[in-house]
Amino acid sequence: MPKKEKIIFMETQMDQELTSSRSQMIFMREFFRNLVDVEIISKEVHSRMDMEKFLDIAREDSSIKAVHIVAHGERTLEESAIVLTGNERLDLRLADNQSLFKGLRKEVIFFSCCQLGRDRRLMRKLLSIAEVDSIFSYRRNVNDYQAFITESLFYHLAYGYFYGRKSYLAVPWDDVYDRLVWSLYYLGIDKYKKYALKSPLLAAVFR
Repeated sequence: MPKKEKIIFMETQMDQELTSSRSQMIFMREFFRNLVDVEIISKEVHSRMDMEKFLDIAREDSSIKAVHIVAHGERTLEESAIVLTGNERLDLRLADNQSLFKGLRKEVIFFSCCQLGRDRRLMRKLLSIAEVDSIFSYRRNVNDYQAFITESLFYHLAYGYFYGRKSYLAVPWDDVYDRLVWSLYYLGIDKYKKYALKSPLLAAVFR
């Protein structure tokens, strides 16, 4: 029996004061039951130390193909930050924090974080440092409903039976992105429907 491909799913505790108490772990565990060739490894991340520990696990396990991080995201003129449990900020423009992702060598990192996708320069820098095939994140603020739908569609397109990378219909990551952007537009998930194809909710970079 072939080994399952794995996705490590790291979720912070989303502070209610920051407008969301979202928890995707339970939902995603159930969703991945539909993808028989994929196994989800779910971890709670409350600090930078936790992030470092679980990224090290991902780095050492070649069967882990995707890294998924759920956290608040904020982009300002000064920083592009992931906000961890207890409002701990991880500014990804800092070299020390970028080094957490060094040499991951995975297929994809999905930052389920608001606004990080606006910093395209940062995404390309992380793509190079992590040596991954692709990075996905959101350009604008995303609500819980949008995140659940977007990320379910993403994994269906990327690892599902018809479009999974192990199937004869395998598609490259930029095609997964194009299909997903169109789906979000067609289904009305992207609120800015007038601009959803020119300036999509979701951003991505590819090697």
